[in-house]
Amino acid sequence: MLWGLLIATVASAVLVGIGYATTPVPNPSTFATAQATTLYYSDGKTVLARLPGTTRQDVTLRQVPLAVQHAVLAAEDRHFYSEPGISPTGILRALFTDIRGGEISQGGSTITQQYVKNAYLTSQRTFTRKFKEIFISIKLANSKPKSEILQDYLNTIYFGRGAYGIQAAAHAFFNKDVGKLDAAQGAVLAATISNPGLYDPAVNRASAVARWRYVIDGMVQQHWLANPNVSYPKVSAQRQNKSAGVNTCTGWRGFICQDVELALKKDGFDEARLNAGGYNVITTIDVKAQTAAVAAENTLHGTYQRRGIDKGRESALVSVQPGDGAIRALFGGSAYCPTQHRHPDACTDLTGTAGTYGRPPGSSFKPYTVIAALKKGISLDSTFSGPPSVQVNGSTIHNSAGESGCGTCNLVEALAKSINTVFVPLAVKVGPDNIVAAAHAAGIPKSVNLPAVPAITLGPENVSPLDQADAYATIAAQGVHAEPYLVSRVETHSGQVVFSAHKKTQRVFPADVMADTTFAMTKVFDCGLGGTACGRSLSGRPCAGKTGTNGAQSGPGNLDAWFVGFTPQLSTAVWYGNTNRTTPVTDGGAPLYGGALPAETWQQMMNGALLGKPVVPFPPPAHVGSNQGNASPTPSPTSASPTPSTTPSTTPSPTPTLTPSTTPTLLPPPSSSPPSPSPSSSAGHASPAGRRQARPRG
Repeated sequence: MLWGLLIATVASAVLVGIGYATTPVPNPSTFATAQATTLYYSDGKTVLARLPGTTRQDVTLRQVPLAVQHAVLAAEDRHFYSEPGISPTGILRALFTDIRGGEISQGGSTITQQYVKNAYLTSQRTFTRKFKEIFISIKLANSKPKSEILQDYLNTIYFGRGAYGIQAAAHAFFNKDVGKLDAAQGAVLAATISNPGLYDPAVNRASAVARWRYVIDGMVQQHWLANPNVSYPKVSAQRQNKSAGVNTCTGWRGFICQDVELALKKDGFDEARLNAGGYNVITTIDVKAQTAAVAAENTLHGTYQRRGIDKGRESALVSVQPGDGAIRALFGGSAYCPTQHRHPDACTDLTGTAGTYGRPPGSSFKPYTVIAALKKGISLDSTFSGPPSVQVNGSTIHNSAGESGCGTCNLVEALAKSINTVFVPLAVKVGPDNIVAAAHAAGIPKSVNLPAVPAITLGPENVSPLDQADAYATIAAQGVHAEPYLVSRVETHSGQVVFSAHKKTQRVFPADVMADTTFAMTKVFDCGLGGTACGRSLSGRPCAGKTGTNGAQSGPGNLDAWFVGFTPQLSTAVWYGNTNRTTPVTDGGAPLYGGALPAETWQQMMNGALLGKPVVPFPPPAHVGSNQGNASPTPSPTSASPTPSTTPSTTPSPTPTLTPSTTPTLLPPPSSSPPSPSPSSSAGHASPAGRRQARPRG
């Protein structure tokens, strides 16, 4: 046993010796300097955008004030001049404490190790890279003086704001050369190194000041600063660096760039790595779909902006490929504000990212109630009473303007007309918790709090266009949910793939329930049935969808207008509203409804995106469940009390029955001017009492 241990020890020492001897110290010129990361469309050839480049200007160590050098050492490596180039305790911690699935999540690196990692290696966290880092660090410490290593480190480390190196950082944060910085200013720069996105005072001042104080205290402890009572210095406002190279992340492209950066950050590509790497990022955005989205938004929404109508009105659009999850189009707004993701309402002329900006979806939430009903065995042929108003748990649910609802109608007609006096009682019958479960299963994130109350069927809670496009894509895929993703793969300039997307799909609904849900949603386009999207069907191909409108709590007008719809190949959500959440949006002076401009934008975009694509039919209805008659609610004192209303058609229409036909009536394309809202093209509104100052509407 002793001999075995001795042999193992000797073998390990030999392997370490071989690894040390065969690992070369690369030339510092191999460091990837200031190469812009390029985003490509899904074809991998067409350039979509280029992330802002970086700035870098080398300086000698003599040009860096000693106080600034000490600030960096206090922040990152207080024993730099006395250590061997590596931190054994940090390495052990990385190897034995933070191993997750074969990857190393923490490093405990010295300045020498940080420099080696940034200058010579990729940021891939594997054992092979970690051991190479160790060998190179030791060799570097044995072959170069510490002053030279520190100089190279200061010239290559990332400080945020697109600034590589201490000289570029001095200009980015203080508009001066590094030689003119004092100890307090140097501590600001040193504080950003460990997390540039968090410790920039323009992003998170409280965290930045706390980290700065840690640096100042460290300087005092090391006897590098005599006076600890220094004040936090004034930092320049963050601004675009005109010398940082090409930046095409502006306008509608800015939102895609932002969402790509957020997506990659989750996969280990932090700001420093993206800025330094010079990567080629192949997104999932389809050229044809994105072109159609931008054209539709510019043609329809842009026309109103140019006329000065509805100041602050914006639109967002997201398309998702059913069964796959690839985001094929993303329009987050007409003008991009770099701070939008930090302060959701700071900008007055845009939406934020279409992937995270939440607004009440109104009646575009009703399909989840249809799903819950079908799963309960309630068929689409079940008939319900749709009077002007109905009592639910002691509160009055009514259809707007005193309209008569549908009299008696089945679930298909109730969805087509978006009748609240059917859907809120139906929510009580099927159970609000089952509606919430259906919405989450479809794709509405669990992080979105959906209260299990009857009014949830009317969509009073904030969801994003991506949430709705994703959830409807699950219906389009006949019950298979695919997690949405925006980045297909990431390559180096030499073509090496350093990241590939892992698709995640799961069946969440039975196919027969989806077939019936889809059939009901095709009738939203049926003019003869009084569908709220009458005239907005697609040219020559089947489609399904739902309108949604969120009305103001008081006074005329609507706060949000939605249309979400799909074919078997593409699911698209369109939102219109004002960036001021309390300001209504109008349509030529009249209230804006989901069946007007949002549906028209959807129609134009989808026709363009699918042009030349094969026509794929929906499955025929499966006739799930049985006719269970009226959905009269049972009073429940524990349920929240909504106070909603609706605007159905006043024109009697036949009650539809399920037939094998799944293609809605196709009409000639409408004119580019959205129709004026009328009782037959609008749905009702409702608000849960005491919950929010808005009323969901169809």
